[in-house]
Amino acid sequence: MPLLQYLKRKWLLRKPFPDIWLNILRENVPYYSILPKIQQQTLQDRITIFMDEKLFEGCGGFELTEKVEIVISAYACVLILGEPSDYYGDLRTILVYPDDYMAPVMDEDSAGIITEGSEPRKGESWDIGSIVLSWKDIERNLYKNPGRENLIFHEFAHQLDDRYGLSAGVREDGKPLRDDEWTQTVAKVYKNLRKSIRLGKPTSLDPYGAEEPAELFAVATEA
Repeated sequence: MPLLQYLKRKWLLRKPFPDIWLNILRENVPYYSILPKIQQQTLQDRITIFMDEKLFEGCGGFELTEKVEIVISAYACVLILGEPSDYYGDLRTILVYPDDYMAPVMDEDSAGIITEGSEPRKGESWDIGSIVLSWKDIERNLYKNPGRENLIFHEFAHQLDDRYGLSAGVREDGKPLRDDEWTQTVAKVYKNLRKSIRLGKPTSLDPYGAEEPAELFAVATEA
């Protein structure tokens, strides 16, 4: 870590956590109230630095508020509570839309013909330093229909996966490429999920996780 960044982080953590941020946490992030006191403080520290180092941008006419930024930051930082964090070091910008947005897509058929178009999406994690989120879907996940879906967890899990290669040891057909316990476990869960879906059995994980190992990791993080 560059010295100036280290010193700035130390300086930021000397400042008291704003009361308005604390109220937002208590009212909108259930995880906060069940954490031990020491981890509550750690989460506050993570949020303080995350908010300083990441740029939030409202898109499609969406107006950012402190609530939006704190809720997203808090859930993102829950995932890194236990690590000596680099705060999603590859991530620079969080783009927030009011609702689903249209994303460009390209499809290539068996003849090699490429068709360009667009499709609605709720969120994306890009390897060029950005995450895209739909606030309406976040609200639905967290407030209106709480359950195993959490768009923030899902997209930030992709960021962690891209940075640390957490699903990279498993091929799309489920074959593990490494012998370590983590990779073997991911491969086993992935193959079992695909098998359950193929046989029409109910699953504890979102079936979307059977698309590829990276999606398995993301939906497992949500669950």
